[in-house]
Amino acid sequence: MRWYGFWNGGNGYGPSDPDDLEEFASIADARRKLLERHRYGYRQTSVFAFVHRESVRALTPCVGDDCEITLYGSATDLSYPARRVYLGKRGGTRIDPC
Repeated sequence: MRWYGFWNGGNGYGPSDPDDLEEFASIADARRKLLERHRYGYRQTSVFAFVHRESVRALTPCVGDDCEITLYGSATDLSYPARRVYLGKRGGTRIDPC
């Protein structure tokens, strides 16, 4: 199942714009990208597969421990998120329903 979401890099990043909506192949894909951006953002680019504009590869320096991705089941209905992917206390990721 495809998921759509907004990434927030934490307190060093501004809020997402509607054009920042990304497509994720699965929840596992969203988890992997969250960890990549947090752990390797200074030296390794991450793919941002935007829905409403061209995809980019970008560095994500200064990502905070409070980074997260809010996921939606549809790219057109963004009235309420379905899941929240965020960092756990021991270095992994957690997923909570919204």
